[in-house]
Amino acid sequence: MVEHIMKFIKDLQIKDDSINTSNDNELSHHHKVPRVLGDLDWNDITDMIHNLDSHTEMSDNARQEAQQHKQTILSIQSNLAKEKRIMRASYKGYSFHTYAAKRFQQKASNYIKTTGIYNMINEVDRTNPEVSQQCLNNIIKDIEMTLNTLLGSKLITDPQYLLMYPQLRSTIRLNYLHFVPDTCKDHKPLQPIIICKNGPTWNLTLYLSNILWSMFNQITGCRKFSSGDDIVYTLEQYVKDGYLLRTTQFGTFNINEITLKFSHEMAIKALETFLGLYGSQLQTISEGLTNETILQLVRLVLRNQFFIYENKLYQQVYGSASGSLMTIPLVCIYLFFGQSSSLVQTLMNKKKEVFGRYRDDFILTWNNWTGKHQLLSNGFIINQQHPKIASLPISIGTTIRLLDLELGHNHNGCLLTKIYRAPKTDGFEIPNKFDYGTSEPSNLLKLALRHAVKCCSHEKYFQCERTHIELSHLVHGFSADFIDKCIAEFYNEFGIKTNRDHRNENIPYDTLRQRILDNYKQQLILMEEQKQQQRQQNIIRVPYPSDWDAQVPINMKNDVLNILKSCSTNKNAFDDMKFEFVPRPQTPLTINDYLVDKRPPLCLLTLPNDA
Repeated sequence: MVEHIMKFIKDLQIKDDSINTSNDNELSHHHKVPRVLGDLDWNDITDMIHNLDSHTEMSDNARQEAQQHKQTILSIQSNLAKEKRIMRASYKGYSFHTYAAKRFQQKASNYIKTTGIYNMINEVDRTNPEVSQQCLNNIIKDIEMTLNTLLGSKLITDPQYLLMYPQLRSTIRLNYLHFVPDTCKDHKPLQPIIICKNGPTWNLTLYLSNILWSMFNQITGCRKFSSGDDIVYTLEQYVKDGYLLRTTQFGTFNINEITLKFSHEMAIKALETFLGLYGSQLQTISEGLTNETILQLVRLVLRNQFFIYENKLYQQVYGSASGSLMTIPLVCIYLFFGQSSSLVQTLMNKKKEVFGRYRDDFILTWNNWTGKHQLLSNGFIINQQHPKIASLPISIGTTIRLLDLELGHNHNGCLLTKIYRAPKTDGFEIPNKFDYGTSEPSNLLKLALRHAVKCCSHEKYFQCERTHIELSHLVHGFSADFIDKCIAEFYNEFGIKTNRDHRNENIPYDTLRQRILDNYKQQLILMEEQKQQQRQQNIIRVPYPSDWDAQVPINMKNDVLNILKSCSTNKNAFDDMKFEFVPRPQTPLTINDYLVDKRPPLCLLTLPNDA
């Protein structure tokens, strides 16, 4: 069965979704909840499955295929229930694995008990939702009181108040936890996933994360990579600028464990140190917030990390929620300014080197750094006793592996990049909608080929990856004719003429790659121009479901502006601010959405109707 469950709607326009600098790109697919599932309990999903083939606008072919998908899903559901097993997607990747339900739940319970990062507050269930509802209400009140005090003291502005204020009470959801297996590691440890989207602190963390990242990036020169494509493109610019030498070393490290276990007290202390050192030169970036106000808002988030798991209410007392946008920038400041300030000074003095990250994975380059091995080879030493955090390992060499890439250079200083597939992952995963923003199989295959071209510095690497893409699709039931047709269309889109029998045909790979990279560069330029225009015009873009009537967002926009102006202490505060409501396309649900029960009952996550 093909991994994606097709919900026969018009597909998104094919585009290069590897260029995605939005905050959505900060979170993995495990942290996202499709809008259509937002108000449904798990029991409602069964009804949705039964209705897969009942849409009135379906063609006969679409209905027949939907019936097949429905029967497949129901069959998998039945078999899992009969064998008392559960299905989970892997932490890094999209392949599915089944586990004995009792054993998986025991493993999750052991994680909670042994790590010591969560405190159990109380038991909750459907018949007694008052405990979780009161907790949610208390969090909202704490945020409202803090923001009201700051606004009254003129420590934040009206627009800042608006951006940090919680969502409508009817849409707020208490955070919740579920676990997924990290199949890339020995013994397949579980990884905690906390869903924070629509949580009471979501708007607050969104605003704070932008400020903290801007500050950290300004001081350290760290850049955010939107994808593996972006990393390769940056390294190639590094080569063109003449910085890659025979002696160049690459380094990479991941901070996931620290995000889960850091001391709140030590993180606040590191942030205080950082703001004390650089706050005065970052006033524009901090948007007028004082150092103490930033610290107060970060404390507000950290003390309100409550969530539901297995009919229990917990508070996270170490680390920060994996689904919170504030987590990684705060950990970066904790790590670089509370643990290894010497590395920061080195980075600041090496502005020509590459230093960047994709989510919680970091990469850096250097040439002839004094004391580099003393600084890096043993990793960061984390000065924290409980819970135990191991030293942060850093991979160093002329060749490293990061995401799905192998990056390096030969003895002549020639950059070598290609796709890398970890042996412990599913070797035949097909391209996924979460990577490319589409569920149309032909578009997915073409976008995977485009990704391969951008990341493979030499034709032999590309041909190897192209063969792998073909095999993966064959394994998942796609016909050879379909695959050949997609590959021929891909070449044709970039002006490379081929026959259907492309396997035995030489292609001008350098020409193909240059055209794709030129296209990528133009998109980067266009995106930067749009961002610049947005900043200059003071535009706040608000996404809304694409299936809404066109008049609905217009009415909402006018209503929002009227309410803001009537409630604001400064009647002219919003005169120069524009709200642009942007349609957000819907994408089909995946089999993960239909078969993985990860959310508690809605009554445990929401406020009572009369709140």
